[in-house]
Amino acid sequence: MKKLLLFSMLFVGLNSFAQLTCATATNITANGTLTCPAITGTYVATCLASSTGIKAIWYKYTPAANGEITVSTVLAANSIATTDTRVSILKGACGTQTCVDSNDDVDPNAATPDYRSKIIVPVAAGTTYYIEWDSRWAATGFQFTFNFTAASCIRPGAADFYLPDTYTTNSVRLVWNQAIGAPASYDVDWNTDFAAAAGTGTIVNSPAGALTYATSTLTALPANQNFRYFVRSNCGATQSAWQGPNYAYLGVVLPYSNDFNSAANNYTDGFIGFSLLSNSTTATPPILEDGANAVSGDGSLMFTSNSTTAVSNRWAYSRAVSLVAGEVVTLNFKTRLYAQGTTVVTPMTMDVTVGSSQGSANQTEIIGSLTESTDTQYNDQSFMYTALTDGVYNFGFHNNSPIGATQTYLFFDSLNISSVLSTNNYLLSKFNVYPNPATNVINFSNNANAIVSSVEMSDLNGRVIKSVKVNATEGQISVNDLAIGVYMMKIITDQGVATKKIVKQ
Repeated sequence: MKKLLLFSMLFVGLNSFAQLTCATATNITANGTLTCPAITGTYVATCLASSTGIKAIWYKYTPAANGEITVSTVLAANSIATTDTRVSILKGACGTQTCVDSNDDVDPNAATPDYRSKIIVPVAAGTTYYIEWDSRWAATGFQFTFNFTAASCIRPGAADFYLPDTYTTNSVRLVWNQAIGAPASYDVDWNTDFAAAAGTGTIVNSPAGALTYATSTLTALPANQNFRYFVRSNCGATQSAWQGPNYAYLGVVLPYSNDFNSAANNYTDGFIGFSLLSNSTTATPPILEDGANAVSGDGSLMFTSNSTTAVSNRWAYSRAVSLVAGEVVTLNFKTRLYAQGTTVVTPMTMDVTVGSSQGSANQTEIIGSLTESTDTQYNDQSFMYTALTDGVYNFGFHNNSPIGATQTYLFFDSLNISSVLSTNNYLLSKFNVYPNPATNVINFSNNANAIVSSVEMSDLNGRVIKSVKVNATEGQISVNDLAIGVYMMKIITDQGVATKKIVKQ
């Protein structure tokens, strides 16, 4: 079905012929079940991408109070085997509307994929909200339920969350739009167990602030981990329902690999920008809609495509990687092309970049480029980069392919990032540092008679946490006051500098 492609009671006065445009949207006045006719109206690609021939059907609702609306095709009347819907919620004047949220599928990765739709959207009193059903996957009619529930304390919308930023190995800033009703503060519930229910993790309260968005900076998190988080509005005497889960992926130290096959890591494991092609049975390669085999050797991969009318400008980014100055990094991954319905592919190009965030504006250096031209096999790609300073980096993958003669897809798989420290390797081999991991103290000694003048402990963002004067060939440094995590121990001697990665547990 589409996800493997690269990929009853009527309201009084319902008039299916008055739904063809935003301007003639059917007004919903009460909760209940509606019958949507065959989809033949005008489609507006505000929330979801456009495509040739897409049609739409329109409804609208204006709540008298703040609250939430729920729109769903998950009904017994809509067969899970044959129903495939897609819905957008918009607001504003027709022609200048903004997207509130959208939903394509309830659970496309289930053993029996569910391509029906369900969406819950916070709404403000007096604002008109438009419901646009489209024919992207099917134009046949169906039934859907509409329900409005008034609420005084309202959670943020599912689409109100931005990508987390300011990553380190044990901290991150979470960002979302302010909720309707201006709550006094928000509760954030985080947990490294993705399956943990909302409200069962560590709960942190964050002030709403005066901006149009709210933030919560979480610190002292388990180093290098992934976690899920929920957010709710805290209105003092009452709290809203939780919104989520959303996910964050802390900076990792190398080596790191991602084959995009781990359901426990949401398959992408923090990789963003390209689209995920996943088979629910990961033991076999994904089978595309026309029966072609992706031949990647595993069940999931990332992909991007060219355009037949414009130069491509599609970015993807690795999760945050923590590096130290002089660390020599090697990136390895696999690519190949695919063109649906034809044996003719158009070569595609990509720049590999590095920068300080998952955003093109901060991808400041191109470390290499590639051109992929084959659809018969996967090709190994390899690039190198030497970190100039200590810090957290993201690697970028910029699909900048020229206009293609045919619609072609670039498969991206098996990302591996490894490194070595380009320090004084001889001196490094002469030092014995123990225990590692450490709890209270770290001992150091060497058999090169190097006089240690000082020892510095730095976090993985390059900040010096503590410094100890030594003037001896051996000694000890306390780490009892350091938070659990990974640190760089720089041993400065009369023969050079040796740097060791240290784990505090």
